[in-house]
Amino acid sequence: MSAQQPTSLRERQKEDRKARIIAAAKSLFIKSGLEKITIEGIAEIAGVSSVTVHNYYGTKSGVLLALVAESDRELLATFDATLVGKADNLTDLIERFFTLICEHTQTHLDKAIWRQVISASICGVEPRFGKLYHELDNRLASTLIAEIERLKDEGRVPEAVNSTHLGWALFNLQNARFIEFISSDDTDQERCLLNLSHDLGALLPFMA
Repeated sequence: MSAQQPTSLRERQKEDRKARIIAAAKSLFIKSGLEKITIEGIAEIAGVSSVTVHNYYGTKSGVLLALVAESDRELLATFDATLVGKADNLTDLIERFFTLICEHTQTHLDKAIWRQVISASICGVEPRFGKLYHELDNRLASTLIAEIERLKDEGRVPEAVNSTHLGWALFNLQNARFIEFISSDDTDQERCLLNLSHDLGALLPFMA
């Protein structure tokens, strides 16, 4: 037992340092943006060395990605608790999905951070960021695909529908409205949801 205690303590200390780094980075990303902050600035606020930040996350983009990954883990847990098995049809599913993402965005990160995330994922400056960000998208889309399969099993979606293709199409559609939502701090969630509902109303009847 005594031989395991130092390892456990080291792990707790490591997790504490990571938590402080993430909290420090979050405050700086909101205040200054990705381009203006530094690893040294994050380290100073977190009370660790810049070498520690680099060892854990590589670059400031790596820290930003860690913020997104932590947020997405919590979002997936929310999906499991409040989305899976709840929707009666495709429109209900996508509207619930979109609403949960928007609410999660406002309570766990921030619109300004998400604008930086989207920018970093497409600018190509750090290819690793784009790759890992899209892996996170895959996990979210997989939730939709699994729910579409459930609706097919219940006879609420035509059997001939390809669940994977439809899941990704609907994920990308709601993602376009999500980008509309985060594009400005003043953009209203209800307006974006209404726009998404109009999108779905125009497209889904053709599946009947």
